Amino acid sequence: MGFLQFEQLIPGLPDDLAMECLLRVPITSHPSLRLVSHLWKSTVSHPSFFSNRRLARFAENHVFLIQPQSPPPPLPVAEDKSLLEEFESDDSNKQVVNGSPLLYNLNVFNTNNDEWRCLAGVTIPTFSQCVVLPAVRKLVVLGGWDPATLEPVSRVLVLDLAVGTWREGSPMPTARSFFACAAAGPSTVYVAGGHDGQKNALRSAEAYDAVADKWKALPPMAEERDESYGLSLTNEEKFCVISGYGTESQGRFRPDAEVFDPESNTWEIVSGVWPYPGNNPKSTAVVTVEGQRRWWYVLEGEIKEFQWEDKVWKGLNLGSIPKRVTELWSSSSSVSLIDVGNGGVNWRWQHVHAPPRFFGFPFSASHLLI
Repeated sequence: MGFLQFEQLIPGLPDDLAMECLLRVPITSHPSLRLVSHLWKSTVSHPSFFSNRRLARFAENHVFLIQPQSPPPPLPVAEDKSLLEEFESDDSNKQVVNGSPLLYNLNVFNTNNDEWRCLAGVTIPTFSQCVVLPAVRKLVVLGGWDPATLEPVSRVLVLDLAVGTWREGSPMPTARSFFACAAAGPSTVYVAGGHDGQKNALRSAEAYDAVADKWKALPPMAEERDESYGLSLTNEEKFCVISGYGTESQGRFRPDAEVFDPESNTWEIVSGVWPYPGNNPKSTAVVTVEGQRRWWYVLEGEIKEFQWEDKVWKGLNLGSIPKRVTELWSSSSSVSLIDVGNGGVNWRWQHVHAPPRFFGFPFSASHLLI
């Protein structure tokens, strides 16, 4: 099977057959496999093992989500609309429940077997971002708020998905929250924009190498971009920061984007990308269909795809969309409730039944086939 040769993985079985047995073991049982012997530990932790799982179609698709530990309480019923608006705009009401901070978890949904799990063992900052680096099998959690003080943090957490262990990464040079974030290349994570502890929108940007555990400052963007959305669509490792707003224009999202080119170390403004000044671009998703990465958005009951050459959002014919679908969370074989595994030919909808403890709205999401 193209794997490194080991002797007697399973006594009495040929190596190829023994390897196929191990490849079939669900990922949740891999910690137990690593306890059997040093040979098994090195085998199931080797990069070739995960490559062969994908080639043999035994790999499982996981969606990682930053979610509140429990659903937030309902907003108070008020006849005076201004009171309700005041409650919604008060950060302390949003983040503190019954005198306690709103805590977040990193949860994972296995789309192969509909299994939901909480990845315990580490405290996740409120409103942090999670990004998966498939080539090096790492998940990086960055920034957000300290759940006790509600101040932006520079904390970085790195999960080794091959062995299931956490480590503290080098902190971000700039503590920030509500920033654009995306993976580009094998081990690089870009961050840009967001706001600081004084709610000032930021122009600064940085790049993190998850393997070397080092940060690099990037040239600042031309504009402040709080609550912007980050994505990478091409193999050129370019980083695109969508929309956002400045300190003096809070809540009015810009129509343009800025694209960072690592080869020239420069930013370029791209106009006409986000024509929805009242909508947050974080409700969009990058979707892989037939090997191509596409940018999708749900608007008025319709899924639209952005056409980069024409700079327009075009509706897709995906059948009747369930009314409950207002956000997209992407994975390599599914998007929210939509299955794109058939290459866009036979679209079908599937309702996902999440246990109550996973009802919280995901602030950030990422995916990995492993």
